Amino acid sequence: MKKGDSENNRPKVDGSEKPLSDFLLIERINQCPKLASLKSINETLSELLDSEDSFVSQIAEVIRLDPSLTTRVLDLVNSIFFGSQSSQKISGVEEASIFLGLNRIKELLAATPVIEEITDLGKNVSSFPWINFWKHSIGTAILTREILSLAEIKYEDESDYVAGLLHNLGKLILAITFPELFQKLCKEKFIDSTHAIAMEKQIVGWDHAKIGAYYLWNHHISDEVVEAVHWHNNPKESKEHPSLSSAIQIADLLTCQLGVPGIENCPVSKNTYLLSDGWNILFGEKEEEDMNVLKENLEYTLERVSRTLHGII
Repeated sequence: MKKGDSENNRPKVDGSEKPLSDFLLIERINQCPKLASLKSINETLSELLDSEDSFVSQIAEVIRLDPSLTTRVLDLVNSIFFGSQSSQKISGVEEASIFLGLNRIKELLAATPVIEEITDLGKNVSSFPWINFWKHSIGTAILTREILSLAEIKYEDESDYVAGLLHNLGKLILAITFPELFQKLCKEKFIDSTHAIAMEKQIVGWDHAKIGAYYLWNHHISDEVVEAVHWHNNPKESKEHPSLSSAIQIADLLTCQLGVPGIENCPVSKNTYLLSDGWNILFGEKEEEDMNVLKENLEYTLERVSRTLHGII
């Protein structure tokens, strides 16, 4: 389908809905509880992971102090290496740490408190589709880092993973602050992400990216995460961190392509990511030979991430 055909067939935003005022949106978002600060246990583990003198036994000992992180480490390593063969499952944190490697433990370290805090934030939203939300969020977080690695861009402080994890936070904030509007959007069927965002703006006033970015800014999350979340659907507008915004856009599309679309009724065709602004920003100037190698590497990454993603939740 040509781009023009898609635009012609897209349902029109007719203006019959009256969006909420900025003042009301800001007031309601400001009333949402804050995300708690990271636990001291995670600070200790971060120091160990960054130290050249760390031993696996030391890292495992710190992990054991956090039951939630322990469970997540064991679940992940067993799903990756042993699938459903319960007789071979690993039960020790130290052995699991060896299998996973330090980089994946760092990702878990960044994700675990955020997941717990956000889940607690939305505990009164009984109708929120948590499983689909987290599957998509974690998939986007993993692929954001993988895509940046292919672009030879590295973030030392886990902000790339956290930004990918939080890119759809605005949908949860919307479910908390305006549950009726959230339910209305959940019932809509969208042609593509552009149509979904247009409907959010029509019905709510802000799209989920802006809602999430404002919430994070208001709670003093780093500027690069705030901007990346804000512009992950339109990375051309990102002034300071277009690479991170672009990686999230591509990761978002690829996670949908892997069959993990999140909570929207919004289909994504294979290779849609190649037409995205994010792909053009990160890889648009590559020569054909280099592009072919990049695509091969990405296909391998997608196979690996798909196995991981479908196993950890």
